[in-house]
Amino acid sequence: MPILHSLLFIVSDNATGTALADLLPQCRRPMELSVTAVSLHEGLKRLRSDSPPQVVILEVQSIAQGIRDISDISSIDPEILIMATSMEKRPNWIVTLIRAGIDEYLTTPTTLAAMEDILERAALMFEQKEGTTDVRGKVITVYNPSGGMGATTIAVNLASTLATGGKKTALVDLNPFSSDVAAFLDLTPTYTMSTLQLPERRMSAAHLTDIMTLHSSGVQVLCGANEIDVTRETTPEQIRSLLTLMRGQFGMTLIDAAGSLSQRNLEIFNGSDLILYPLLLTLPALNNARRYLNSLEFHGFGPRRVKLVVNRYFPRDEIKLADAEKFLEREIFRTIPNSYVEIKKAIYKGTPMATCYPRSPVTKALTELARLVMRELSGEES
Repeated sequence: MPILHSLLFIVSDNATGTALADLLPQCRRPMELSVTAVSLHEGLKRLRSDSPPQVVILEVQSIAQGIRDISDISSIDPEILIMATSMEKRPNWIVTLIRAGIDEYLTTPTTLAAMEDILERAALMFEQKEGTTDVRGKVITVYNPSGGMGATTIAVNLASTLATGGKKTALVDLNPFSSDVAAFLDLTPTYTMSTLQLPERRMSAAHLTDIMTLHSSGVQVLCGANEIDVTRETTPEQIRSLLTLMRGQFGMTLIDAAGSLSQRNLEIFNGSDLILYPLLLTLPALNNARRYLNSLEFHGFGPRRVKLVVNRYFPRDEIKLADAEKFLEREIFRTIPNSYVEIKKAIYKGTPMATCYPRSPVTKALTELARLVMRELSGEES
C-alpha cells in the first residue's frame, strides 16, 4: 500500500497548524509524513517546487475566500488531493466546497479519530490515483429495461438483508425513469444523485458520505435525483468513478438500474460483479428478456455474470419454469413467490419485507437469494 510522505497544512496561524500536526504522530496507521504549516502565499510557492506535497489541508474561514484558494491550488496542480478544514458544520457549506474542488472535509477542532480517518481516506484516494487500489467491495446490479418486474423491490430488500447480516451495504438508485428507492424506504433525502454531477475526479469518499442517507436497516442509500434530466446526465465516466469509490467504502453495493443498453448502463454492468435480471412468467416479459439477454451476451455479459430471478412466481402458472428455461436457454437462478399484497403494504410503510413480514415466504426467498448471491460471489460450488 503506498505511503503518504508529504502533507502540507495551509493555515491562518501557527497555532492551528501545530494543533493538527501534533495529532499525526499519535495515529495508528504508520505514515512517514513530512508536515509543514504555512500561509497560502508560501503554500502556493511550495506547490510550484520540484517536490510538491501529495496532500494539502486548507483552512477555510470564509466560503468565498475558500473557493478562490481551492481554485488557485488546483490551477497549479490539478491532481493534488485537497482537504478543507473548518469549524463550520453546515451541509451546504461542505457541499459548496466539494463542488469547488476539495476531496475531503475535516471539521475543527479535530479529534485523533477524525485525523486517522482523513489520512486513511487520503491514502485510499492516492492509491486510486496511482491505480493501485485494493478493490475490496462487491457490486450487484438489479436490472430490467422496463418497469413492473420488481427490480426495485429486489434491490431494496436484498440490500436490507445483506446489511442485517453484517455487511456494510450501500444502495444506489440509478434508474433514470422512476427513482423509486426513496419511496420504497420512506426516505426524504437532503441530497440525491443530482448532487453527484461533478467532474469525475472530484468525486470523493467525503462527497459520498455527505450525500448518502442512512436507513434504519443499516443501508446507506444514494437516492435518485428528482430532476429527470439531471439523472440522465450522469456520464459513463462518472459511473466508473462512483463504482470505484463504492468498492472502497462498502462491502456490498446494490444498484437499481433500468433503461436501454446505453453506454451509461453498460458501464454499470462492466463495474458489477453480478447482474440480477428479474422477470415474470408472461409471454411479453419472456420475449423481452430473450432480446435483452442476447444483447447483453453480445456485449460480454453472459450467463456467468447475468442471473435470472423469476418474480411473483406461482407454481400453477400456465408457463412453467422449465418452459421459461427452454425458451430463454438459461437456468433460473432463484424464484420469489407471489405475495403482492404483503409487498404492497411493505412499500406503503416504507420498510423492507423482513421488517414487516419476517416469516413471509417472500422474506425467506429473499434471504435465500442473498445466500445464493454471496455463494456466487465467493466462487463456491452449489
